[in-house]
Amino acid sequence: MDTVKLGVQERKEMGNGPSRRLRAAGLIPGVVYGKDSTPTPVSVALDDLRAALAHGQNVVLELGLDAAVRAERKGGKGRPGALYAVVKELQFHPIKRNVLHVDLHEVDLTEEIEAPVAIELVGTAAGIADGGIVDWAHREVVVRALPNSIPASLELDVSELLIGQHLTVAALSAGEGVTIVDDPDTMVVAVMAPRVQEEEVGAVEEEQAEPEIIGEKSSEE
Repeated sequence: MDTVKLGVQERKEMGNGPSRRLRAAGLIPGVVYGKDSTPTPVSVALDDLRAALAHGQNVVLELGLDAAVRAERKGGKGRPGALYAVVKELQFHPIKRNVLHVDLHEVDLTEEIEAPVAIELVGTAAGIADGGIVDWAHREVVVRALPNSIPASLELDVSELLIGQHLTVAALSAGEGVTIVDDPDTMVVAVMAPRVQEEEVGAVEEEQAEPEIIGEKSSEE
């Protein structure tokens, strides 16, 4: 996966007030974290962030920070090189679902990282024709790979699944250089028997049961 450039600016003012003013101007407050660096508060244009994330949740971003800031993050040693990061977390408004804050995690393109990857189901399970219901229990897995090798998603073919059958993480193929971290025995998807039939059987049994006669006198009376 190619890197995507994202313009960010160092943020000097902190607190709720400055953050609200940034959002009103179409900017999102954020922080760039790194293993050996002090966190750097930044701001990024919301439209630019959305455009970058259109390349996938694990896109590697080349951050357009000033050279002086990049040098400071590297301890002031030598000329600052490019600064790469991935989105670690997006915070949303609980009701409006607007983006409120972004956490960026600095990465080294030569060192492996772990990241969640979405699972995409491919095909239509054969058991659906018999009334089966697809139970999608695990929608993503964590993988380990070089930042530019993290896949956008992993496909899982469910077309041969019959009622009562399931597929686990072991059925996923991640490709060369990518390791799936999750337990291979974790169930991803299953085809369950239709619940409607069980409900109908229960209703029939209830109807066939002998009804209680209210007010009937005992023969001993």
